Amino acid sequence: MPDNEDREKKREFMRETIVKQPLSRREQVKRLVFYACGAAVFGAVAAVSFVLAKPLAEKHLGLKDETETSSVQFVKDEPETLPAEIAPEQQSPEDMPEKPDDEERIQEAVENALKEYAVSPEHLNAFYGTLRTIGQRADKGIVTVRSGKEQQDLFGNPVESTGDYAGAVIARTRGEYLIFTSADGVRDASSIQVAFYDGSKAAGTVKQIDEVLKMAVVSVPAKEISDQVKSGTEVLALGNSYAVRVGEPVIAVGGPAGAVHSMTFGSISYVAKNVSLTDGMSRIFYADLDSNSRIGTFLLNTAGEIIGWTSEEYNTEGGTDQTAAVSISGYKGILEKMSNGISSAYFGVRGQEITEAMSQQSEIPRGVYVMDAVTGGPAYDAGIQNGDVITMFGGAEILTFKDLQTQIENTKSGEPVTVKVMRRKRDGYRELEYNVGIRAR
Repeated sequence: MPDNEDREKKREFMRETIVKQPLSRREQVKRLVFYACGAAVFGAVAAVSFVLAKPLAEKHLGLKDETETSSVQFVKDEPETLPAEIAPEQQSPEDMPEKPDDEERIQEAVENALKEYAVSPEHLNAFYGTLRTIGQRADKGIVTVRSGKEQQDLFGNPVESTGDYAGAVIARTRGEYLIFTSADGVRDASSIQVAFYDGSKAAGTVKQIDEVLKMAVVSVPAKEISDQVKSGTEVLALGNSYAVRVGEPVIAVGGPAGAVHSMTFGSISYVAKNVSLTDGMSRIFYADLDSNSRIGTFLLNTAGEIIGWTSEEYNTEGGTDQTAAVSISGYKGILEKMSNGISSAYFGVRGQEITEAMSQQSEIPRGVYVMDAVTGGPAYDAGIQNGDVITMFGGAEILTFKDLQTQIENTKSGEPVTVKVMRRKRDGYRELEYNVGIRAR
């Protein structure tokens, strides 16, 4: 029996729990600081590892955050600058260019070669085949923009009308595809559907509308587009329309025949420079092709780049075989803002710059002569009238229309701007100052 009692005592001893001494407050604080520092270090290491690994994962696994958007930028173009010509009577013998002795012989040889050269049907087929190939590739960047607009029938019942317009994919970011189209197609739309080259559809939203030029930019989320369509869709670059010359071939894509995905060819018949548009000067191309401009038509150069979009506003009343197109280079800045969801400033004048020579001859002050203060525009509402000469805009001196256009583009819509004009009175010109409330285009 004593042996059994000894065993029970040993068992009870083995069941006892050994408890550590409680930590002091100082030791608790030290341990808390240690854990906090460790967590911060591990967090920083994890963040750096994620940043470094994300591009590799996207590249090798095809993982992309398609809700992320980035800003769009277009390369700006500058009009060509030619040296001022010196009148022959003002040129000295040293200024006169040397004429090679064999220049006339070279010119005669070229003319004879051209006379003897015969264009065969094969040459024409090859030429148009090349244009067709460029147009077919660009057509994969053309989309159908279908808008739904709520209206009412004769009995007051709500109905939705739809219309198809051509659009051109002009930019692509990580999160969206941006489409240049007509403002008429998306204005007041309750829904927008975009059909890509293969017929697949995705919902779109209006990014921005420019009511002055009647153009719009529509956004389609990249996550709504399949990988196959993404790989096949062309992004149509914006070309340098300042480099376009008379006689150059052009390709019309979009809706030249009145239906989306139609195509035709032609050439530039005439380039009208320094055409006064609202708040700017532009070049208007006239091409020898018959185009229906209602649903949207884009002119391409032989590199497949957009150099202009057709506009019925500038079509001549004469022949129907001439199509007018607004050149793209002067409006890349506005398209860039629209693609980024930013509205452009609207001043509301059409004008002509008064050069120094004109000022000396007619005694009109230098600046921009207002030919038309657009009714209902900010300038008109502020009190600026036809015949005024704009000399100052927001503190900047205005000597050319380019000066005025630059100042307008650099102004944010919604900002008031001080504008100084010279107005003709009986006793000469008098300076007037107006506070103009700039609005969105």
